[in-house]
Amino acid sequence: MALTRVSRFNRALIGSALLATALVVGPMSAHATPGTPTTPQTSGEVSVKLADLAKKNEQLTERLNQAKIDVTKAQDEAAAATRGAAQAQVMLRRAQKTLAAMVASQYKAPTFSHAAAMLASGSGQSYLETVQMLNLISDHQGDVARVASAATEASHKAETAATNAVAATIAKRDEVSKQQQALQGQIDKYKTLLATLTAAERASYFNQNTVSPAQVANITPAPAKSKAAAAAVSAAMSQRGKPYVWGAAGPDSYDCSGLTMWAWGQAGVSLPHQSAEQQAMLPAVDRSQLQPGDLVFFGSPAYHVGMYIGNGMFVQAPTSGDVVKVSSLGSMSDYSGAGRPG
Repeated sequence: MALTRVSRFNRALIGSALLATALVVGPMSAHATPGTPTTPQTSGEVSVKLADLAKKNEQLTERLNQAKIDVTKAQDEAAAATRGAAQAQVMLRRAQKTLAAMVASQYKAPTFSHAAAMLASGSGQSYLETVQMLNLISDHQGDVARVASAATEASHKAETAATNAVAATIAKRDEVSKQQQALQGQIDKYKTLLATLTAAERASYFNQNTVSPAQVANITPAPAKSKAAAAAVSAAMSQRGKPYVWGAAGPDSYDCSGLTMWAWGQAGVSLPHQSAEQQAMLPAVDRSQLQPGDLVFFGSPAYHVGMYIGNGMFVQAPTSGDVVKVSSLGSMSDYSGAGRPG
């Protein structure tokens, strides 16, 4: 996003956060401190930087959500690999036990060799039958030996896979930790910058794309086309006023994909906690065909998501310091598509 223009979407994302943060941090001067030429000089410059931070923080949050999903997948793969290694070890021990038993029984037999069979045989026919039996035993022993060898190889591969899977899980966990630290650093910058705006400037942000309180009081979501969609819309609307928290998925606070995941979860539909993954898994819906319950996405890959409720409006968890609220879809920028769960 160009720093010379503030998109309506990003101004909306930071809207409610302005007053909430100001109550905690308190107003600061918008003028630069001597020796720090990069400090914003005007409210317009602050607005641009706030919009940029809001967008970057949302993108980082969704990357963090994706990293958490990846950790869960890596943990599942490590557990499966460990189970596979254990099963391979069981097979190996069985094959080794069978092979050892066969060797021991053959050594104990009085006709262990062809020569011994000749000495022990009372007739040519008896000798031929004994040799045939020895050949069959030898062939079977070879088969068991090959099974044991294959089991050994499988066990080694399974152990290696398990070790690698555990290492991958640890790497993913460390990645999450780094992204959490990076996000916290961005949040601190965001809050500090919010505090540089005056009360009047903060108030102006509240009206950028948020539906007014009077309009919200009269909102009646359009009828949904299915019971599941109706339940999801009702669930999302019931969370209005709850705070946005990066990485949260209810029931006390939410980020954008956390809200849509939770709301559709109340309707019995499972969604991942990540906006781009939600968009990728859902059938696409043309904007002209939007129905209540459809998810609307912003950015490519998607870094923000909300739930359409009809009448050109959608419910969303915008950004830090803000709350779950109803917004006008027509005033948003970065719209990248819609999907239909259920």
